[in-house]
Amino acid sequence: MRTALIAATAGAMVLTGVGAAQADSRASGEVAPGVAKNVTVMTRNLFLGADLGPALGATGGGEFVTAAGAIFRQLEATNFPQRAKGLADEIRARKPDLVGLQEVALWRKGPVNLNAVFNQEPTAKKVYQDFLKILMKRINKGKIKYEVVKVQDEFDFEAPADTDNNPKTGTNGAEANYRLTMRDAILKRADKGIATKDLQGAQYKKKNSFSVKVAGFVTVTSLRGWLSTRAKMRGGKWFTFANTHLEAFDDRTQVPSIRAKQAKEFAKAMGKVKGPLIAVGDFNSDFPGLVPGDEQAFEVLRKAGFKDIGTTTPMSCCIATSDDLQTGGSIDEFDHRVDQIFTTTPKKVKKIRTWVVGREQSYGFWHSDHAGVVGKYVLK
Repeated sequence: MRTALIAATAGAMVLTGVGAAQADSRASGEVAPGVAKNVTVMTRNLFLGADLGPALGATGGGEFVTAAGAIFRQLEATNFPQRAKGLADEIRARKPDLVGLQEVALWRKGPVNLNAVFNQEPTAKKVYQDFLKILMKRINKGKIKYEVVKVQDEFDFEAPADTDNNPKTGTNGAEANYRLTMRDAILKRADKGIATKDLQGAQYKKKNSFSVKVAGFVTVTSLRGWLSTRAKMRGGKWFTFANTHLEAFDDRTQVPSIRAKQAKEFAKAMGKVKGPLIAVGDFNSDFPGLVPGDEQAFEVLRKAGFKDIGTTTPMSCCIATSDDLQTGGSIDEFDHRVDQIFTTTPKKVKKIRTWVVGREQSYGFWHSDHAGVVGKYVLK
C-alpha cells in the first residue's frame, strides 16, 4: 500500500535513524521495577520495490509484458540497497529484541520463458536482489547484531518483462523473465541471549486469498501467510511472537472481505499458541478505516480477543507505491495506519512506550512506503 528535512538539524537526526518526524507515545501508569522482563518489538514493511497493480490489471499479453518491464524499472528506481541503509538505521537506533518484516522480496532473473507464466511454475534462479541478505548486511555493520529466526515464502510469480521499454527487441518484446518471491521474516537480536524455539507458519487458504485473471489467460493468486516463534528473554518466561501480512488487494465492499477472512484464520491459529502473545504485522486494517470496509479485519481480531497495543500517533501509512521514493512523496501521505501490534493476553503484556520510525527520507530515499512501528512492553 501505499523533503528532505531542514538542513543541519535534519542531517544529524537522520544519521541516528530516528529523525524529527519520528514520534513516541507513553502508556499510562508505571510498571513496578523488577516484576517482569521487558521486550521491545518492531513491525516493518520493507516495500517490495514496485507497484504490481498495472501488471495484475493487464488485459492482453503485450500489455502484460510492458507492465512487467515497468515493474522492473521501478524496482531499480526505488533502489532497495540504498533504502536498506535507512531501514538498518531504524533498527539499530531502537534496538528491538524481535522484528517482524513484511515484503522481504526475493527477485530472481532468468531467460524468457512463457511457460513460467502459462503453467505458473517459476524457473528463474539467478538472484537479482535478495532484500533479506541486503538488509542483514547493513544491520550487522555495527556492534549490535541480528540474526534470522524464520523466513516464509508467500506469493511466488514469474513473468517476461520488456525491460528496455521497446517492444521490438527481445523475445516477443521481453528481454528476460523476472521472478518475485514475497516473503515474511522474523529477526532477533543476537547479542542479548534471546532464546527461540517452536517455529510455526502457514499460508492462508487459497479460497481466502485474492485471485485475478491476468492478461486474459492466466489466473494469479496472491498468497499471504503468518509465522511465529516462541521466545524467551534472558532470565524470563517463554512467550509467542507472531508476524503476518494480510492482503493488500482487497474488495472493501465485500463482506466479509478477503482481509477479514484471513484475520479469522490468523486469530484461530493464534488461539492455539502457548503463553503470552505479541502479534505484529501489516494488517491493512484499522478502526476506523481510511475508507469504509477497511475496518473489517481489525474488527474480526478485536472480537476474537485481540487488544491493540500499538500506537495511533503519528500515522504510519503510506507513500504512494507508484512513486520512486526519491523525487516524490510527502509526510502528508501518512494519513492512516495499518501496521499494528496486538496481544490476546493484555494482563500479561503491558505497554510501556511506542514509537513510529521512518517518516522521513535519509540517504536520498524514503525507507519504504510504510513507516515502522516499535513497542516496548513488560511481560508479566
